[in-house]
Amino acid sequence: MKVAVLGANSDLGRSIVLRAEEAGIGVTSIVSTPADLAGNGPIIIKEPFELTGEELARFHVFVDVLSFRHIKRFAPGMTPLELLHEKLVQSNCYYLGVGDCCLLYTDSSRKLRIADSDFLQAAKGHSDAPRCQALYAQLQGWSNFKWTLLCPPLVLERHAYGKGRFELGSDVLPMGLDGSSRITLADFASALVELLKVRGHEQQCVSARAL
Repeated sequence: MKVAVLGANSDLGRSIVLRAEEAGIGVTSIVSTPADLAGNGPIIIKEPFELTGEELARFHVFVDVLSFRHIKRFAPGMTPLELLHEKLVQSNCYYLGVGDCCLLYTDSSRKLRIADSDFLQAAKGHSDAPRCQALYAQLQGWSNFKWTLLCPPLVLERHAYGKGRFELGSDVLPMGLDGSSRITLADFASALVELLKVRGHEQQCVSARAL
């Protein structure tokens, strides 16, 4: 399997690259600057809009760490997902995006999303909820597009050590019996790599939490 990781020099991107390589997956890092890179694979130094369909066609999966998680960096309509959608469709490259907890439902009734609930106040590191919701609505409307979105729980712990124990869930906010909803950045990266290997949950938003 050949995988491209956009945002490979972000904190989460570096962890994804390392864990994918540990799993024997060929990874190409796509970055705008060559600083803070991890891993031993090839590097493409380009802005997202500079990527071509021919380049994307070299990969089976395109992992996007930036469009939702760092949506505030981009002007409206200019996220990598929006700029690359047509090229990804033409290249037949599968899109695996890192979403935001605000897109998950509060419970199994699926009547209320985190973005519209009091849960959002407890979330750490969440992005711009209204813009994430709008981008997610666009994603759902692209019927010709193969995608999965992996969303973190309320708390994504950047500096804690991962335990290597995690659970992939549905589009409902994952919570433990103690009411916690958290995962370390390292374990979240491992959960994403697990999704790379199983390639399930097409056209779905899924979650992950620590065990």
